[in-house]
Amino acid sequence: MKKDRLVAGGIAGFIASITCDIVGIIYKSLGWTDRTFNDYATIILTYQVYSKEGIFGIILSMISHAAVCIIFGVIFAYMIMFTSINYLYLKGLGYSLVIWLLLNTFGTILNLPLFRKMPLSVAYSTLSTALIYGFMVSLTLRIIDKKMHLL
Repeated sequence: MKKDRLVAGGIAGFIASITCDIVGIIYKSLGWTDRTFNDYATIILTYQVYSKEGIFGIILSMISHAAVCIIFGVIFAYMIMFTSINYLYLKGLGYSLVIWLLLNTFGTILNLPLFRKMPLSVAYSTLSTALIYGFMVSLTLRIIDKKMHLL
């Protein structure tokens, strides 16, 4: 199989997106947070939260979150091309920490809904979910590289 960073990054971003959605749903069901990353994805794209509007809203929020995560996964796959695959998990965690910081910063600066007066529990739950995203992108890329040599 030919090497293809675009495909590898897209697959890694999508798998990490699913993982983040599952973790977010668990956090929400335990009462640790009142919002998840798929809520943030729809806010950034549409300035509205659709996940509270039934199954079609949840589907739209998950699609928008998957699209954003795929884009970030592709960017990460190309970023490691310019460095190396060494310390991949550490790079993934650092990358996701920077994404979390930038998205929260711009959401606050732009005064987007859900970013105003964010409770501490929400900040920590999104931080932990972002770190899980970075780990899953790195893990998936490592597995893809070993099995399919797409990097």
